[in-house]
Amino acid sequence: MSLRARLALVIALLAFLPNLVLALTLGLMGEGPWLPLVLWLLLIALVSGAVGYFLARSLLRPLEELTRALAYLSVKEGPVNALRLPAPKEPPPMEITLLRARFGELLQRLQRLMEAREAFYGALAHDLKTPLLSAIRALEYLERADHLGREKRVELLLALRGELFQAHLLVENLLALSRLEARTPQRETLNLRALAEDLLLRYREEAGRRGLGLTVEGVGLARGERLLLERALANLLDNALRHAKTQVRIRVEEGALQVEDDGEGLPLPLEALAQPFRQGGPNRGSAGLGLYTAKRVAEAHGGRLLTCKTPLGGACLRLELPSAKEL
Repeated sequence: MSLRARLALVIALLAFLPNLVLALTLGLMGEGPWLPLVLWLLLIALVSGAVGYFLARSLLRPLEELTRALAYLSVKEGPVNALRLPAPKEPPPMEITLLRARFGELLQRLQRLMEAREAFYGALAHDLKTPLLSAIRALEYLERADHLGREKRVELLLALRGELFQAHLLVENLLALSRLEARTPQRETLNLRALAEDLLLRYREEAGRRGLGLTVEGVGLARGERLLLERALANLLDNALRHAKTQVRIRVEEGALQVEDDGEGLPLPLEALAQPFRQGGPNRGSAGLGLYTAKRVAEAHGGRLLTCKTPLGGACLRLELPSAKEL
């Protein structure tokens, strides 16, 4: 039953039932024939139904107008930032005015989200295009440079690999963020020491090429999804390797992973550095999205990413997670 039909029925009953009670009382007290009384009750029922229908239609007219306005928005073509609720034909009641205001706020929030997404995609296209163009130019140069010796060629190939690695890292972070948007993380008990050691094997060659020591200390367990936590830790480790002078260390604790280096430390507060595709500074696409991804992974697991102090004197980022002992 529609809302209009329910409202009409309630109004009709409120109008009819007192007349019914009064008519039955008079009929029981009197000695006259029942036929006129029945006909009177039928007339009252018809009038009550008509009154209920017209009153319900009048009361629901502002709500129906709002429904048509929302239907108009759903089929209107054009950019989201151009969508507006049409003005009402007549001043609506206070409740409908409040409802229209809430829909307007929701529409504004949607517009802000769409603008942020467009900016995100624009920055993504820029940051992904930069390493790919650099790689293409390096390949074109190698194709023509027959005079290059082995040492120069290896140097150029290493630079090419670095550019492609940055593009790969960007794609990996986007995939991790996509998983976080699509579903909640799958929880399992993880050995954080084993996770850190497996990841160090991938970065051992890179650390050796940069002349950096790479170590892991401590033991601990946590609850979380392995692929997402690996991506978060890889981002922290990549950031530390790019800024360390001689040493990078991963400290494992119960429900926590801490990445330390002996570099210059964080140039800005973590809240600013963890903004996706932050403006300014080197390695904007990798570091900005990397720290943002690590922060989102921690928060999706019920944890957090925060700064800490290290005896190495450089940056220290701590990834706190639900401990397996909390079960």
